[in-house]
Amino acid sequence: MSAERSLHRFAHEAMTTAFEVVIAGQPVDYARQAAQAVFSEIDRLEGLLSRFSPGSDISQINRLQPGESARVSADVFECLQIAARVCADTGGAFDPTVGALMDARQKPESHRSALGHAGMNGLELREIRHTLPEAEADAGAEKPPEVPKAFVVSFRDIQGRASPGGLSLDLGGIGKGFALDRMVPILEDWGIENALIHAGTSTALAIGSASEADKPGWPVGVGGEWSRAIGIERIFLDNAALSRSGIEVKGRHILDPRTGEPAAGHLTAWVRCPAAALADALSTAFLVMQTEQVEAYCSEHPDVSALLVTEKRKGPSVHRLGAWD
Repeated sequence: MSAERSLHRFAHEAMTTAFEVVIAGQPVDYARQAAQAVFSEIDRLEGLLSRFSPGSDISQINRLQPGESARVSADVFECLQIAARVCADTGGAFDPTVGALMDARQKPESHRSALGHAGMNGLELREIRHTLPEAEADAGAEKPPEVPKAFVVSFRDIQGRASPGGLSLDLGGIGKGFALDRMVPILEDWGIENALIHAGTSTALAIGSASEADKPGWPVGVGGEWSRAIGIERIFLDNAALSRSGIEVKGRHILDPRTGEPAAGHLTAWVRCPAAALADALSTAFLVMQTEQVEAYCSEHPDVSALLVTEKRKGPSVHRLGAWD
């Protein structure tokens, strides 16, 4: 392999997984510095997004009582906006307030109460833009200058909740993908045009078309134990993201937010789309949704494609939906 095509790999533990950056066509020392820059960003985001960190923005939201509000960072606000959009578009199949349901699995008697606390409709996301009074504006200014926005999350006091209490936001189904998306502009600032980044191999994002000139994209393995069933061992990502959710490692650990029960729709689901946060969230949602619902979603969103494996009596059934090839 020529120096121009050399690959440099760097790994970092964060968000309870191993992130890896593979950089092509750069000197190793330069690539290492760029990798450290993105790893620093991941650590910063983890401090904001983790519900297990008492000082995080998410923990602050989880301490809210109905009717209360909290200011959060622009990063957390954007991640919640994406989550809310996916929640609405999938009919609630993806919902980051599922944390209460996850906790309730350890205490069956609290299941009904947890269902009452779940639901993105309990959150209101608001951007507040302030302006200085005219008296404080510059004499020649046509209008008062704006000061930075404030990002506010409110816990709505919705009638019919099972009992008063806080939400339990858990961004485990979208946070890693969101972090990968945030790595892209950093690498671009470093002038890196070809890289593959992934979070624990469950979500990957390709920057550029390929690590080698004769390849149609970055090669990413997708099969695992299902490779024979789906007839695919790897795909090539070209400026795109791929995410997978399944039951083979942790069992049926993903819950259907609408019922609080383990997802029973599919054995595994892969999603390919332009952004890692979206792919991350949709792979979780598609594991819960029925095949027909996933097909309808892909039809309405042409930039999203899915590969599903469903359990049948005669063996696993494979569904290629959207522009999957």
